[in-house]
Parts: sequence; structure tokens; C-alpha cells
Amino acid sequence: MKNLFEATVEACDRKGSHAWVRVGEARLATRLWPGIQEGEAIRLSIRPEDVVLCLGHPGRVSARNVLPGHVRSVRYVAGGAEVEVDVGFRLAAAVTRRTVKDLRLRRGRAIYALLKATAIAPALDVRARFRVAPVGAKGRIDPPRIDFLRAVDREGSLSRAAKAVGITYRSAWGWARDVNRAWGRPLLDRTTGGRGGGGTILTPEGRALLRRVTEIEERESR
Repeated sequence: MKNLFEATVEACDRKGSHAWVRVGEARLATRLWPGIQEGEAIRLSIRPEDVVLCLGHPGRVSARNVLPGHVRSVRYVAGGAEVEVDVGFRLAAAVTRRTVKDLRLRRGRAIYALLKATAIAPALDVRARFRVAPVGAKGRIDPPRIDFLRAVDREGSLSRAAKAVGITYRSAWGWARDVNRAWGRPLLDRTTGGRGGGGTILTPEGRALLRRVTEIEERESR
């Protein structure tokens, strides 16, 4: 389970190397990303494994976000448990079953959720706003589809990449066809067999393209 949230950037503290974003009724400190701007709408991702739960206020800690709330639900899954807490927005935490027992986690229990600023990441790479759109043999690949290629490279699956960038599985198939057609040679390829039953990966040329785009984006962000 992945936490995905719509957020608004309220302030950027360049000297302190962090930004403040609004998610639901909560205000979170995050790290800065290249090109981040005050007032922009952004989609954020928080891994449940990066959420720490605490029964009382922990005092002064390195985590910039100490969020009071309460438990909404506890669900046992393979290898542990998923705890959903309400901290001004709904946040999922991945914990062990022993943690559920030791903290006596149950619906309605008061809790604090701790998040490091560095654990909060954009679900879409904000560097796309630099409008780097490489031109292939038959067309241009726009920034949203560059983010889509990054998601495929990271997830190894069209369905998971579609979820990461906020499009339907059907659209993902169309985007995969579009980028291959625009470039004139395959940037994405299907794999078959193996323990995972196959998936979608970038070809060597696709990975080389992403490296080149990243180099350009990072140079423009300086």
C-alpha cells in the first residue's frame, strides 16, 4: 500500500533546505526538489514503511513532522500489519504484528505519526516542469511521458507505473505505444516468465534516454 496525496506547496525555505506543503488539514515539512515553487499543486508519495508510530509525543527528534491523530483501522497482512491513522489526512503505516500488540493499536486510539522530511517525495518528478521534451525520429516525447518512462523503469510494470503517475491502465498502453512510435525505436519492451510472471522494462536505449534527460534537467535547475 502506498500513500499518495494531493498537496499544495505553501512555502520554500532555501536556506533551511526544506519546504512546507499542505495535505488535507495538516502542514508537512519536506525536502526541496529541483524546480519546486510556492503555490504549486503537487502529488506526494510516502512509503508506509517510513511512517513511525508513537503513543506519546516523542519530544525533540530529527523527524520534522510529528503529527497527532488517532487510529482508524488495523489490518493484518502477510509479514505484518497495515495501520491507517488520521492525522489531518489518512496515512497508512506498515508495522509488525508485535508493534500492534505492544502499542495496543485499535480503532480510536490516540497516536502520533512521525515522518522525516526526506521520506516525502513527489509522486511525479517535478523536474518535468523544465519542459525537456526529447525529439525522436517521428515525434516529441513530452514531460508527462518522460515521468511515465521513469515510473516504468522504477516499477517494472505497466499497471504499477500507471498508478504511480495517475493514469488508467488503458492509457498506459497508449502511452507505451506513443513513446515507442515517437522515438522510432523501442524504448519499452515486454518481459515474459520468471517469478513475477513478466512485466514491462526499459530497453537499453530507453535507459540511455532517461539518463540524458536527467543530465539536462539537473543542469537547467542550477
